[in-house]
Amino acid sequence: MSLRAFALDWSLDGPVGVTFLVLTAAIGVLYLLAAQVGTQRDRRRRPWPHARTGCFLAGLAVLTVDLYSGIGTEADVRLSVHMVEHMVMWVVVAPLLAAGAPLRLALFALSRPGRRALAGLLHSRPVAALTGPIGSVSLFAGILLVSHLPTVYALAIRNDYVHEAEHGLYLLTALLVWAPLLGADPLPRRPGPHGRLACMGACMLPMALIALWLRATPVPVYGHYLHALGPAALSDQRAAATIMLAGCLPALIVPVLGRARALQRRTRPVPASRPRLGLVGEQVDRLG
Repeated sequence: MSLRAFALDWSLDGPVGVTFLVLTAAIGVLYLLAAQVGTQRDRRRRPWPHARTGCFLAGLAVLTVDLYSGIGTEADVRLSVHMVEHMVMWVVVAPLLAAGAPLRLALFALSRPGRRALAGLLHSRPVAALTGPIGSVSLFAGILLVSHLPTVYALAIRNDYVHEAEHGLYLLTALLVWAPLLGADPLPRRPGPHGRLACMGACMLPMALIALWLRATPVPVYGHYLHALGPAALSDQRAAATIMLAGCLPALIVPVLGRARALQRRTRPVPASRPRLGLVGEQVDRLG
């Protein structure tokens, strides 16, 4: 894909794409409004951290570019570009959104009863299961493997509704993986350094299996690209496999950095602090 195509070949992909774009913009506006409401409700008028806002809005901006720029347009023709589109969601968009701490923002903006209700929900068994390493990785791996089956993949190419639903599931399952790893939101289960490495390794396994399958298969596995590219579809498929393998590597940075920070903290003296009040107590005590 050329830089010219990336910059100029934008497309909204019909009514479904427009709806997804409007929803993305609405989420950004809601985030900004919640930050403003939280500041007004805070007893000391402390603003919501600008870095969190920047991360979240940057995630939405990258998502918009990823889906509607030349990347999204060329993804309908080339499997390699389609793989870039999905890897950007996994490696860039999802961690940026998770770093924006939307759940913590909700606790910051809600009234005291709302905070208590949300805190209870976050500590419920379903949420603990979904955000735990086994649940989040299983969902991510399952969606990834099923969506790359030729029959399912062909359906997503033909049907815009299925395609946008696929994007939504990719992003949701990636967020379920990244949120506890980054620890920006007050989730019940946060893996330690070894757990983060194990979690990322488990996520990389289905990606590696799909990449190896695409690279080893002697014929194009998706007929759509064979019709679009002809004999070049096989080389493009191998390029897509390489892109997916490369997309595994940046995901290791966060757990490695987390391990380095943990080792650094062990060398520092622990300052005296107030007794921990728990999630609900901390939020209510801080916000009033």
